[in-house]
Amino acid sequence: MNVLQRGVRSVLRKPIKSIILLFIVIVMSGLFLGAMASRSASIYTQDATRQAIGATFRIEGNEENRRKRLDQAMDVLGDREGSYGGVTHKWLENGADMVVTDNSFETVKEDDVKKIAQVEGIEEYNLITIATVVNPVNFSRIEDSDMDQSTDVGGVNLRGNRIMEMDMDVSAGKISLIEGRMIEKDDRDVCVISKELAELNHLKTGNLLKFNDYHDKEHSTIYSAEIIGIYETKQERKSIMYGDSYRPENTIFTDMSFPEKPSGNEGNPFYQYAIFKVQNAGKYDQVKKSVQKANIDWSRYDLIDNNGNIKNMTENFGQMDQMSMGLLLIVSVSGLVILVLVFLFWIKNRTQEIGIMMSLGKCKFEIWVQFLWEAVMISIIGMLLSFAISPIIAETSASYLAKETQTLRLEQQEQENTGTYIDGYIAPDLKIQDVEVHITKEMVLMDIGMISGILIIAVLVAGITIMKKRPKQILSEMS
Repeated sequence: MNVLQRGVRSVLRKPIKSIILLFIVIVMSGLFLGAMASRSASIYTQDATRQAIGATFRIEGNEENRRKRLDQAMDVLGDREGSYGGVTHKWLENGADMVVTDNSFETVKEDDVKKIAQVEGIEEYNLITIATVVNPVNFSRIEDSDMDQSTDVGGVNLRGNRIMEMDMDVSAGKISLIEGRMIEKDDRDVCVISKELAELNHLKTGNLLKFNDYHDKEHSTIYSAEIIGIYETKQERKSIMYGDSYRPENTIFTDMSFPEKPSGNEGNPFYQYAIFKVQNAGKYDQVKKSVQKANIDWSRYDLIDNNGNIKNMTENFGQMDQMSMGLLLIVSVSGLVILVLVFLFWIKNRTQEIGIMMSLGKCKFEIWVQFLWEAVMISIIGMLLSFAISPIIAETSASYLAKETQTLRLEQQEQENTGTYIDGYIAPDLKIQDVEVHITKEMVLMDIGMISGILIIAVLVAGITIMKKRPKQILSEMS
């Protein structure tokens, strides 16, 4: 009887031990696949406060990705002064350091927006700049007489749009025109002002407003924009930041390329949002799937639909990637320890069998190969069974990791008190709606490799108890 035949009979003769090993392999294989699938999961969250309006999509910068890119730049710069990838590090006279990012680091990339705009089903797109504070040269702004203006720069904020009709406040019905027209994609050096600014300064369409950089009000270049429209507020619009520079009445809509000029950033725009209009609302979900396939770096953005749903990649969902790696490490180490103990117990209870085989002239290596063959047979069955249940395990583990990550993320934000950022961005209140996992062929092959490796090591370590003993010693233990 050869090694293979003896191994098969041994497995059938000891069903309880075989079932225990089978169960361990199923659990290990399922958890391996679950952890690997979690690393590439898509987490669908919802933030009703950021939902797109109508049959549109919106993309904006992903905060987690921004932090990663900032950390990468600081790793390169270290303690020295300098710039890298749009990040500048400076040392101040008092010994403190300062980190500044430029528009190229923060902006939604126009090339990415154009790629999405080419997706079939997208009718039109809009780019919206960040609220850019500039100095009003030939007119006065709206101010609260009871407010301390010493900490305010005395400016107004410009909001550039490619197509003003697609601006979020316009689409939501918060503002409407009372005179003139809205900004269109071919307009240059034009603006639309609030009714309050027009009344305060006796302005009308056709007048020119002048602006320059508030950092150097006396010497910076002055730029002019023609008033082509006047709007009034229909619904409450909140200031995105403290100070009269950001109050809604001081918001001036311009063409998308104008704000960068008086702010001293000509040729280096900061687009905060991109909005895409779907041609046929009935094909909204179909177009959404096509948009998600666009060849851009999606880790940089949040894609938000008209329900506020956001598809997050694992690498951008807090510490989920690290937690998945931690789960893989825990399963590997604990699985190895458990299997070594199982095989040690297995071998200890087979001393008589080992002694008989050795007395029949079987070498120790052949006996070790038999034990390995028994483990491989059981593991093959275990892995096949785990492949059937692994999607359930993967989805459960990914959902658990996503919720735990979100909890850690909220605790971290509370500790850091980073609810509101300098651009008025408010950290979203994301609710997890769904977690989508896919088990790929590569994951299955990695799972097989990892289980096989752990089994070989476990049998090898446990087999040392045989290899180091002489045949006479083993036979004496039988008696």
